[in-house]
Amino acid sequence: MKKLFFTTMALMVMTSGSGAKKVKFDYSVVFVPEEGGVKFEKITEDADNVADYNGGLVSKASSIFGAKKTSVLDWWVIPQIAISPDGKRIGYINEKNKTTNVMIKSAAKGGASIQRTFRTNVQGFSWSPDGNTLCFTEIRGGHQGIYLVDANQGTVVRQVSNGSDNDYGGVISKDGNTIFFHRGEGRSSYSLWSYDRKTNLFSNYSRGMTACLIPENKNTIYCARFTDKNESEIWRINFETGVEEVILTQPGKSFTTPQLSPDGKWLLITGSSKSEKEGLDNTDIFAVRTDGTQLTQLTYHPGNDLSPIWSPDGRSIFFLSQRGSADRIYNVWRMDFNL
Repeated sequence: MKKLFFTTMALMVMTSGSGAKKVKFDYSVVFVPEEGGVKFEKITEDADNVADYNGGLVSKASSIFGAKKTSVLDWWVIPQIAISPDGKRIGYINEKNKTTNVMIKSAAKGGASIQRTFRTNVQGFSWSPDGNTLCFTEIRGGHQGIYLVDANQGTVVRQVSNGSDNDYGGVISKDGNTIFFHRGEGRSSYSLWSYDRKTNLFSNYSRGMTACLIPENKNTIYCARFTDKNESEIWRINFETGVEEVILTQPGKSFTTPQLSPDGKWLLITGSSKSEKEGLDNTDIFAVRTDGTQLTQLTYHPGNDLSPIWSPDGRSIFFLSQRGSADRIYNVWRMDFNL
């Protein structure tokens, strides 16, 4: 499978080339002391083959910034899991026979999975607010595009993108009419767009990626943006007034893929991290209030934790993690949210 990096949807994070000496860690551990008191529940099993994109879901490389060589951490920012509005079903990306597709299973532990896309290279998706549609990103003909498929039955796919652009991370508005997404326009350059399903018109708004909609405010969204250092920040943008506010930024770190809590008070985000004891660069789950205060790290496992989403009641979080697997295999996990 083709691996995508900085020219498409992966995120580059500058990390220190020095740091703590690495300590061997047993990844089969489910939680670490910093996570004490938090309940973790494994939703998928290794046999579900949650996609790692041949090691590209989170990867490490080296790069040159000016005259200084640094370590970099890349991760795929498009949401990799989604939950139905009633909270009964959860979807994830399955990797099998050199293809990736959306699989659906019960959000409760255990149970069989049902395949809902029958494509070759699905890379991320979201669930419509009415529970009837899956909006997914796929590579076809060398370009990333936005597509729609029924969430419950059938295999008919509707193409939203025109096939010559690189579009990612589609999310459907509360009324079901508008699809927001981001379009790649060069290295670390992404812009926010929308597609009107009634008029078939496309609109361009502002710089950013991974739009997070506010159900009761159709003119404002949260998103991530790159800085000139290829680090990512969280922003809030009002299309009507033109006001753009940075919600979360921290030098030397990156935060992506904001997800608004059901009560509208919190954002879940994936962020760059480093386990202090093991000295490992990884991704972890963070929460921050929508006014940018009370940034809280929720996971500390040296394995990668990423792509968090809320349960419909806001009391728990689903996310991807390598925890609990000696082979560092990704699975969908659930944890309590008590802030």
